[in-house]
Amino acid sequence: MNAPTAGERPAWLREVDLALCAHPQIVLTGNVHDLYRLPDPEHDGAVRFMNLHESIWTVAKARGYGAILTYATGAGVELFAPGGQHLPPEIAAVARTAGIELGRPIPVSMLRDVLNAVVDVQRQRSQGAPVALVLADAARLFLGEVLSPDERLLMSTADRLAYAATPVGSVYNTVFWVLDRKHDLPSWFVSGNHTLRITTVPEPDLEVRLRTAGDLVRALPGAPADESGRRQLAKRFAEASHGMRLRSMRDVVRLATASGIAGERVEDAIRAYRVGVPDNPWQGDALRERLLRAEDELGSRVLGQPDAVRRVLDILARSVTGLAGAHTGSRKGPRGTLFFAGPTGVGKTELAKALAELLFGDEHAYLRFDMSEFAAEHTEARLIGAPPGFVGHDAGGELTNGIRQQPFRVVLFDEIEKAHPRLLDKFLQILDDGRLTDGQGGTVYFTEALIVFTTNLGIIVPDDEGKPVENVTADADLPEIDERVRGHIELFFRHGLRRPELFNRLQQNIVVFDFVREDVAEEIAKRTAERVVDAVGRLFSVTLTFTDDAREQLLHHATDDLSNGGRGVVSAIENYLVNPLARRVFQNPPTAGDVIEVKGFEQAGQNWELVV
Repeated sequence: MNAPTAGERPAWLREVDLALCAHPQIVLTGNVHDLYRLPDPEHDGAVRFMNLHESIWTVAKARGYGAILTYATGAGVELFAPGGQHLPPEIAAVARTAGIELGRPIPVSMLRDVLNAVVDVQRQRSQGAPVALVLADAARLFLGEVLSPDERLLMSTADRLAYAATPVGSVYNTVFWVLDRKHDLPSWFVSGNHTLRITTVPEPDLEVRLRTAGDLVRALPGAPADESGRRQLAKRFAEASHGMRLRSMRDVVRLATASGIAGERVEDAIRAYRVGVPDNPWQGDALRERLLRAEDELGSRVLGQPDAVRRVLDILARSVTGLAGAHTGSRKGPRGTLFFAGPTGVGKTELAKALAELLFGDEHAYLRFDMSEFAAEHTEARLIGAPPGFVGHDAGGELTNGIRQQPFRVVLFDEIEKAHPRLLDKFLQILDDGRLTDGQGGTVYFTEALIVFTTNLGIIVPDDEGKPVENVTADADLPEIDERVRGHIELFFRHGLRRPELFNRLQQNIVVFDFVREDVAEEIAKRTAERVVDAVGRLFSVTLTFTDDAREQLLHHATDDLSNGGRGVVSAIENYLVNPLARRVFQNPPTAGDVIEVKGFEQAGQNWELVV
């Protein structure tokens, strides 16, 4: 392996080294289940990957410790013995004093005896070397939110021993508590005990991942033979593995080897490791062919928005060709991000559904969240899952569960401006890192998803007195609408929410939709009426027809008010045609083969009647 810079241990391990001299108990939190790239003093400082126990032993042995004991639920107390170390007399004395047999599970009540024997306040092992006890996964010592009498007695004993412990030479008989989060221990123990040293093991940064990638690329299938090629591949590996641990990077290499994924496609190996799917719909020839003819197909489904459709396809082309993120040198976020803005009922949601079918061949590869339902702070739990100890923790979140089950999908956040501001931090994490941590502590990756936000911002705005006024109207042309809507969205994010960083990430992906114009509204009305005719024929074997006057009257009613866009047109058809038609066939069931000719529409109070 390549030697680390200056042969130094990481900062957290140097902190542990010093804490051995000053703190009888040490709490290790954070990235405690990873591998660590460290110099091995047993082999002339050669760098290799070590687990946490081995890492602790490298500094403990140098400080004169005789041995390390480990405890894990279900395994009991065991000797950590690298290189087949024989049972040291200090460990034999601990086992004898505690009345335990190494390697056998013990109850919590006996673990209390082990603590007493290890710390050895009475100095019964006065001639022996100091020892350490590592409590792996210490949070699993506790079975519930409320401590049992035995668990409380264990923690009280640990608290007492932390103050009663005396040095053995220059160090202590040390107890290590290994946890994902320090809050997994009782707060009164962690916060109130100043003899504890709390050390956080950080996630590997880019420099650490780059060194690790340099060690691993040689094992990738078809790795470059020359040093320059391996360095370039290592750099790609390190950048693409953002958010991953060293253990995961090693497993990526194993997956690539087992799957025959060439080193040159290291990003594909990482994607397969993260989402668990070896196939990549984004890179298939079929998708490229669908995109080439997509402008006409999307245009026929979302009427009157040719400019928006073209803009969306340009953004998707970046994702399919792999140029997404090319300007920044890396692609950590989702495959693509779209921010649909415009009046209500113009096809924003419909286009998102159409994209799911276009990209993944299935309109149901689509996850929609109405953000008006997430206006309260506590609703965050619905998206990512409730934290431990809260109702619904085991169920997970709707968003994280959905992406974990199907990573290739469109995720639509409808009316984003109505979400609670705290949720914006989650969106920022998705856009920046392409991942979220759910309520159970698992990582969910959004790197293969298309994220779509929609908003009505910029159409109706408050005036100086706070009253709603129209910012744009259908009288304006699209360039003016685009400029005014974008300007208001920027004001909203920069000054209303005070989140300019979020606007910066969305700015280039804003797609402004035009108003539904009269000719487009007429086409929507005709198509809607045709669907009604088809439904009547399919359900009743009846032919529904219209006279020219009735057709003109229906179109006039449907397109008279375009303030609600296409949705308003469809609602008008329902009101003028579907409701009275349903009433008629319910009261006078037709006979198969009948012809119902609509000659006109008459208003009866607040309802409409068909003239047939």
